[in-house]
Amino acid sequence: MAFDGGTRLPWLLLAALGAGVAVLERRRRKAAENEVQKQRQAAEKQTKLREEERRGRIRAEQQLREQSKTVGKESSAGAVIGDGSDGFRFHPIGTFQSVYRQRCGTPRQGSLVNSSLSVLQCVRDLNPMAALEGLAEFSHCWVLYVFHENTNLPKEMATVAKRKQQQGRVPLWQGLCMKVAPPRCPEIRVGVLACRTPHRPNPIGLSLATVVRVDAKRGQLVLAGLDVVDGTPCLDLKPYLPSFEALPSARVPAWVQASYAEPMMPVVWAEEAEEQLTALLTGEGRIRLWPFESKEELRVALQDTLALDIRSPVQRERHAHPGCLRTEAEESAAEAFFRGDLWFHELHVRYALLPRCAPPGAAFASQTRARIEAVERGKSMQEHSSRAVQAAESGEKKK
Repeated sequence: MAFDGGTRLPWLLLAALGAGVAVLERRRRKAAENEVQKQRQAAEKQTKLREEERRGRIRAEQQLREQSKTVGKESSAGAVIGDGSDGFRFHPIGTFQSVYRQRCGTPRQGSLVNSSLSVLQCVRDLNPMAALEGLAEFSHCWVLYVFHENTNLPKEMATVAKRKQQQGRVPLWQGLCMKVAPPRCPEIRVGVLACRTPHRPNPIGLSLATVVRVDAKRGQLVLAGLDVVDGTPCLDLKPYLPSFEALPSARVPAWVQASYAEPMMPVVWAEEAEEQLTALLTGEGRIRLWPFESKEELRVALQDTLALDIRSPVQRERHAHPGCLRTEAEESAAEAFFRGDLWFHELHVRYALLPRCAPPGAAFASQTRARIEAVERGKSMQEHSSRAVQAAESGEKKK
């Protein structure tokens, strides 16, 4: 069909208009894509900067903590509680050798892993033969100790240094936040004296432990269910008296149950990890079981620890659970969404967290399983203590 010039013109105008609109749309989409790319790059840059800042902050805290340890070693006068003039002076009665070699992995409450063991090695000045007499007749005891690896002192030192105050009294507890978010309750804040955070005005811990064995001659006390890191200084022990200290009618806030309820994940062993543990416990150059009395005791304590979600808040945020699985086939084919390690007793344990079948909305422990993938030789108690001393001495030499 033929078109004359008058009929063709509107069609040409429409075609030109359509082409122009297409060009504008392509430009708009290109600009939008460029803007999204810029925002993505900016977000990645901010994430990288935050990560570098976090790593730098952790390194600074570790350096300050080592410096404070060195200062503590240079003084034989004990721990000072107070400002040094009107405070009190305490001397540790001994040091704990714990299966937990790092803060990461140490339970938030001792009763969560009743199978874990710690050994208190009393100082000779205490006269352990006399001081420990009669303690074996009690099933439990209260343990007072120092949170020697928290960051209170480094933060206070750094904050006071920034003040550059030459005259007048410097207020106590500079840099210590007096309101904190309880574990698993990020939406609320409570006073530091209304919860059990280790970051306290005076870094003193209190835990209830089971008395397992007392060796007064060697000055050693084996305790179970104690949430302390290896090398923790002990200030005192007091027998637990259930007739006076067990209060079933005691009242607690509603957030406590949500914060401290700790469901346990199932823990399975990879076949290779089983063989590695057996070789480490029975082969040539094997590690020692003590203070555990059998392989099964050690195995149970390790499993009970990994049954908890021992990841840090940062790790939980970065490695979120992918969601519940619906079939066993999906569970068997599932990939790990997190891999980590744990320094436990004289072992270096590598483990993974995997999703498993569970109904929608189930708790994290119900939709997750932990798998022990490898077990290697770690540091013995003596090697670990020696390494900490060498690190402190090395930091001092660098100054």
